[in-house]
Amino acid sequence: MGPEFLLYGYGLVCLSMLAFNLIYSLHLRSDERRLQRRAAALADQVEQQVRELRVAGLGPQGQARQARDLTWMRRRLARVNYLLAFDRFLDTREDDPALAAYLQELQPVLLELAAVYRKREDTQAAYYCHFLSRRWHRFHLAPGQIQKVILSYLEKNSLYCRINALKALCVFGEPETLVRALLELGRAESTPLHEKVITEALLTYPGDSRALIDRLWDRFDRFPLAIQRAVLDYIRFASGEDPQPMEGILRDPHRNQELRFAAIRYFGKYPNAGVEDILLDFLRDPDPLHWEYAAISASALAGYPGQAVVEALLQACGNPNWYVRYNASASLEAHGLPLEQLLPVLKGSDRYAREILSYRLKTKQMWTPAEDSGEKVTAKV
Repeated sequence: MGPEFLLYGYGLVCLSMLAFNLIYSLHLRSDERRLQRRAAALADQVEQQVRELRVAGLGPQGQARQARDLTWMRRRLARVNYLLAFDRFLDTREDDPALAAYLQELQPVLLELAAVYRKREDTQAAYYCHFLSRRWHRFHLAPGQIQKVILSYLEKNSLYCRINALKALCVFGEPETLVRALLELGRAESTPLHEKVITEALLTYPGDSRALIDRLWDRFDRFPLAIQRAVLDYIRFASGEDPQPMEGILRDPHRNQELRFAAIRYFGKYPNAGVEDILLDFLRDPDPLHWEYAAISASALAGYPGQAVVEALLQACGNPNWYVRYNASASLEAHGLPLEQLLPVLKGSDRYAREILSYRLKTKQMWTPAEDSGEKVTAKV
């Protein structure tokens, strides 16, 4: 009887899983229908309020009606299901001047809701921040007090809440507020945000990136290492106007190596003759423990012209480290060297250099009949 009971038990578990999946699917469908009904009802009410506001004007009667309508909207949007329905309604009304005027009247409601959702559970608070990051431009608001309230959302333990709060602040926050947000994230005892998340959020900042970068440099040493890396990546993607602070990091041997790597990448994107010497020093460093400096510098030197750079890259093609060899050969390819300049290496005794250049040439289909006919063959990018 033992095996039979096991089979019956297994069958019961399978039936239970099927029943659960069926019930859950029906529940999701019913939730979607309820959301559609809420969105339709909310749309009708908003349409009515827009018409009444247009007719009543700014007189005493209109002001009283406006106050009543704002109170009604605050009570509705304080429930996350109606906030979700309102978000869906706004998707259907992108370009509507009458609705734009009405949304401007909702400015005090958003501030009140920020305080309300701050006290809610983490998922609801996270969604409110997501709503702000998506819809802020529709309300034509000045940041004012609301950025201070959203800044306090970063104190929550929820990872998603902190991510959405940072994204919302990057949409409408001022440079000083964003610096305070990063400092708060650096002090957080809960799970830290990945630097790529921080960098991507900062890249959505629609304001003056120059002003933001200046504020970030002012407080740079107060950030923890992970946020410093994110800040340097943001600066690299956003602007190359002021290379002096980045050069200071590059030349400082006491700086963390990850920060110096970020500085090398910066000068790979924005070539600067003033740092060519240290990039060449990194590339020529024979210490195998410093291979990362050499590999990243080899990539960065793709944008630096000159015979000294070419000779250093040709020599680096014989480096014992594969990554250094590969990056050096890729940079040589970017320099567009004629084949005859590569022949001494291709026919030389350095096996490493010979193999990596042959590999690059073959993968880029650079071996052509023109070589046999005596025609000049140049490296293709």
